[in-house]
Amino acid sequence: MIEANSVIPLYKQIVHALRDEIAAGTYRAGDKLPAETELMEAFGVSRITVRSAIKELEEAGMVVRARGKGTFISSKKQLIAANDQESFSRSCQLAGKTASTEVLDLAWTIPTFRDAKFLGVDENTKVLRSRRLRYVDGEPTLLETNSYSRTLAFLEHEDLNGSLMDVLSEHNVAMGRNIRTLEVCSATDYEAEYLHVEVGSPLLLFVDKRFDAHDDPLFISRQVYCTERLKFYL
Repeated sequence: MIEANSVIPLYKQIVHALRDEIAAGTYRAGDKLPAETELMEAFGVSRITVRSAIKELEEAGMVVRARGKGTFISSKKQLIAANDQESFSRSCQLAGKTASTEVLDLAWTIPTFRDAKFLGVDENTKVLRSRRLRYVDGEPTLLETNSYSRTLAFLEHEDLNGSLMDVLSEHNVAMGRNIRTLEVCSATDYEAEYLHVEVGSPLLLFVDKRFDAHDDPLFISRQVYCTERLKFYL
């Protein structure tokens, strides 16, 4: 209940009330919150007060607003390190999470211009490419596409359903530097299907350019992360 004479601001009382309902399971991940007008009527407050409460819940990562659709309860986000010196599997392990992998595709294919340029091959020369879906505690979180140099052709016959770094280590491949870039992209049909998001949803895109100990290109990796279920610590 809202207490008009309380020292606690009205919007903060609504935050507490909704937070308690979420904790109690009244609202579950993916559920839609009542519309602003319904909340205004239920709590007897103004639209500004309701919006202030929703904004605080959004900043806390408890709800997410979708333009034209409403406000929804967020799934609990996984927290892993954004350390490019650690593998995805190792980052999950350090965060107390369980990583798993599904190989979607492994084949020799014509590279993109960017990949061909990095690997130093002709655009019409096929390279080994893998597509893997990575999970955190069973939730599809990362879609990864790797294009490999010819020196890693042996990966065609390896099990890539685990850690790629472990496989490379077993073959005595010494890792060198990595160049990483980060940007925001929108989910394509392909990405949306596997990450269970809507087409056009914002995703985080990491591109890693991996070199060996002699500074020769090893592979280039394009990784799209689902922002609805993941956040990083730096």
